[in-house]
Amino acid sequence: MVCESTSRTCHDMTRLSVLPADALVLWQAELPVLADEILAAIAQEVPSYARPFEGDFGRGVNLGVQVALGRFLDPQVALDRDVYVGLGRGEARVGRSLEALLSAYRVGARLAWARLANVGLRSGLSPEELVALAAAVFAYIDELSAASAEGYAAEQSQLTGDRDRRRAVLARLLLAESSPRDLAEAAEAAGWLPPTTLTAVVVPLGAGHELATRWDDRALVVTEDDGPRGSALLLLPDVDGPGGSARLARLLAGRTAVVGLPVAWTAARTSVALARRAARLRDGGVVHVADLLAELVVSADPVALEALAVRRLRPLAGLTATQRERMESTLRAWLAHQGDRQRIAAALGVHPQTVRYRVGLLRDLLGADLDDPLRRLELELVLLRRALG
Repeated sequence: MVCESTSRTCHDMTRLSVLPADALVLWQAELPVLADEILAAIAQEVPSYARPFEGDFGRGVNLGVQVALGRFLDPQVALDRDVYVGLGRGEARVGRSLEALLSAYRVGARLAWARLANVGLRSGLSPEELVALAAAVFAYIDELSAASAEGYAAEQSQLTGDRDRRRAVLARLLLAESSPRDLAEAAEAAGWLPPTTLTAVVVPLGAGHELATRWDDRALVVTEDDGPRGSALLLLPDVDGPGGSARLARLLAGRTAVVGLPVAWTAARTSVALARRAARLRDGGVVHVADLLAELVVSADPVALEALAVRRLRPLAGLTATQRERMESTLRAWLAHQGDRQRIAAALGVHPQTVRYRVGLLRDLLGADLDDPLRRLELELVLLRRALG
């Protein structure tokens, strides 16, 4: 049978068409009672539906049962698939699994078969005719289930697309100078429960979505535009929570990644900025910003740092390259070990008397700078940068 509307499918009633007309009449009389039985059984046997059939939920279930039963026994009436596609969409929209709805269909099919078969026996149907009835009942339920599965999948796809778009907006706001209020509104619109902290992680492009999925549902992925080439940015929630460090280590094992600092989720851009800068300094393996803070500080303004180096190390400019290297290494050890001659000697692999001699030369060259706390700090910064290359 051909139906005019693409949303209305003529269900296969060829098996019912061979049954006696008087049986069909008797079955029609059973439908009101059968509908009540099915609704009661669904509420009892399907946990997700164990509540009063009220509001939109109640109207949807009642409509589904009434329409299904009314059309089952009438070969001339097309099946309005939109009803069952809509039921599937509704399940996805409220966050239930499709299994609850399919279970309700199975409950309905079982009760319909039992009641209709009982009436058929009383009206003298043969075993072959009862088999035809059973086949028609379960083929019909399969058709309803397929329509609902289609609706469920379509709604899930739409919801996922909407959620992804809203989370992309949230991620952009987190990377910008956004107010806490704007961030909170964007998080709510995206259905995203804010964590205590967020940690930026820079990973190779193409690995972002896999790693985010393996972390948890709140992880955000941002494809880098102005970050390191060929990389993606993750924002992982609560890395600093119980067991988070070990779990992150397992997640990133064998990969290249730069892990930022955990910060309050509304301050994620701070973690992002440091992770991006660290990714430009180091490449290969898993690098943690927490281990690079000094390097990040001294590399923040290379022009100013070089000017400071020229100014503070000018007294060493008259030495040969070998002498200057020796004096700088001695000065670095002297600063690191706070003048302890034994420890300096051990660090440099020389005799303590050699240390005494070299430090005497440094005092002659640098004078009061060695006793000024600010000058010592400037010397440490300069020497650290040079040691890092």
